[in-house]
Amino acid sequence: MHAGRRQMNSPLKLCLVCLLLAALLCGCGFLPTPANTAQDPTPAPTPEAEPDPEPTPDPEDLARKQRLTDSKDGFLWNNGFLQAIDDEGNLLTDRYIGVLRFGLDGRYTSGSKELDELVAKVVSEYTESSMTRMEMLRAMYDYTIGNLRYVGLANYDYSYLPAHGKEGWMPEAAIKALKNGYGNCYSYAAVFAALARGVGYQAYATGGQVGATEDPHGWVQILDDDGNMWMNDPEIEYRFGNYYQSVLSKKTAPDLFYKSPDMIGAETGMSYRALRNPYEAEEKEAVARQFGMIPIPVTPEPTDALSSDVSGNSILPAAPAAETKNPNNTSSK
Repeated sequence: MHAGRRQMNSPLKLCLVCLLLAALLCGCGFLPTPANTAQDPTPAPTPEAEPDPEPTPDPEDLARKQRLTDSKDGFLWNNGFLQAIDDEGNLLTDRYIGVLRFGLDGRYTSGSKELDELVAKVVSEYTESSMTRMEMLRAMYDYTIGNLRYVGLANYDYSYLPAHGKEGWMPEAAIKALKNGYGNCYSYAAVFAALARGVGYQAYATGGQVGATEDPHGWVQILDDDGNMWMNDPEIEYRFGNYYQSVLSKKTAPDLFYKSPDMIGAETGMSYRALRNPYEAEEKEAVARQFGMIPIPVTPEPTDALSSDVSGNSILPAAPAAETKNPNNTSSK
């Protein structure tokens, strides 16, 4: 009997030892506990799908948006060279806007590479991106007065000018004056007209007659978008400035920038009569054919205004007679 008890106790001890070992193993994490073996009712989160990569921006679309941002009244400048865009920011090429001719590269061209480069240099150096287009035009006018000296007909070969019956004189006159730094009234008109076109204006270097004695003279007429004509006379302002300061001891001369016909007549005491517009439609179409460009419809030019007298009552002494000046004795304003 005693031996049987001993034999029965050994399995019990073995069971107890196993239970203790199991408890120890569970406590140490070697065996799963009932809680750990129970299935978690919360589903595991689904990994978020990666967003599709954004499409690569179209470089031309970005360029169009940038042009629209940088433009002023549909114009912009690349290193001083004038360009034009449409309402969507596309560069305009191979066409006219009024008298402004844009080539296949999208740049305005006078038809002379040399003149285009001279104009672009002045525009780049004497204008700021913060300027309005009218402020840019004013800067070009001030440049013309401040950087040219007056030299009369007797001192220089002006045989290419309208005073000698020549036509299509503006490009050559502008190039000579910009390179030499002096000229007569036609030179001043040619330079300012070239620069005005370089900042996007419909500018015409105009030859005609002024005053009661109908002296030959050159000035600039600008047509705005509504077809209104604005007169500009940088040479008379330059000479009035010298005359006022040296003879009358006054500090200021009349401002002859962007004046109505009546106002410029009142300022100068002279009438202006244009004999011919040097950029008439026939000539423009001939140049377009020469360069293979497409003329586009423009507002008809006010031919009556261009050929009519502009007069006003004098509020200033008459301009001094057209004297002959030596470049060495002529100071710049």
